[in-house]
Amino acid sequence: MYPNFKILPEKNKIDLKARIAESIALEKQRARRKRLRTISWSAAAVLCLGLGITIVLKQQQKEISPIEQFANSNKTSGSSFEKSNQVQLVLSDKEAVNVSDSTTIAYDASGNKISVNNKQIKQINSLEPQYNTVLVPYGKRAQLSLADGTQVWLNSGSKLIYPTTFDGSSREVFLEGEGIFDVAHNASKPFYVKAANNYSVRVLGTLFNVSCYAKDAKVSTALLRGKVQVSYAKKGLFSSDTLQTILKPGTIASLDKKRETIKTTAQNVEPLFSWRKGYYEFSQEKLPLVLDKLTRYYNVDFVMNKKVSSGETYSGAFKLNDDLDKVVKTLEATTGFEFVYDAETRKITIN
Repeated sequence: MYPNFKILPEKNKIDLKARIAESIALEKQRARRKRLRTISWSAAAVLCLGLGITIVLKQQQKEISPIEQFANSNKTSGSSFEKSNQVQLVLSDKEAVNVSDSTTIAYDASGNKISVNNKQIKQINSLEPQYNTVLVPYGKRAQLSLADGTQVWLNSGSKLIYPTTFDGSSREVFLEGEGIFDVAHNASKPFYVKAANNYSVRVLGTLFNVSCYAKDAKVSTALLRGKVQVSYAKKGLFSSDTLQTILKPGTIASLDKKRETIKTTAQNVEPLFSWRKGYYEFSQEKLPLVLDKLTRYYNVDFVMNKKVSSGETYSGAFKLNDDLDKVVKTLEATTGFEFVYDAETRKITIN
């Protein structure tokens, strides 16, 4: 029911209008205060979100180990070493030493003396971690004996960063490419192989293979002896999900980089270790995968003019010191295709 101003006395009209005006003013004041509270809460939420992002970023930065920081700040262009003719040892002072074929790069227990090319190199003692790098071009392989006694074999087109001595509570190396590790047992100092894409292998005393070439769609770890734990931290600012799996001998873990999934399968892993002994063995492999590996081993390019069945697989073996003419004959006998080798361009055409 609304008031009839016509029948009200003049005094009551004035009084009623004043109360209505006061009520409207109070309502406007309440609305203004509500808007201010909303703005304040929004500002607080933004501030908290900003602080949250900062904390997440700081946590992510804390999770990056010193050797990963060194690897990220000392990235090497693939073309700068993959097409080289010699293995290189890059010392912590940036001095580069060419390593002769069939030479093992060996460190003494202190990490201050390196035996390479039948010579000894002395390194300067430092309180800060000193990192050395081995660069292995296509068509070459390398072997190292680290300061803790761990043996490492590096395949073609690979790069390994490692400290000259393991002084901390853990032992960490950083790998790009493919390497076989026979880790010296030390229960008090776990051994980690770090790789790009937040991939990590924790060693629990073992002999294993890690393949993590940048161009490959998958990263794989194959276990021949002992026990390893494979970890992968998913990408993304707000993602804290870490995939983990423990391998038993005779199993291989494959990380799909695009899908961010890890699949573990049991299989004969012996062929994956054959290259450290000087030959490449493959069993029921698809031809493109075989050719990819031969590209790295022999520093050649394959041109496919022949259509190959996607389901067809091949088995065979190559001696890695065989000349390419012999490799071509083996490929022809294995596949039934014609392989034409051009020595000048180092290209093999498949017809």
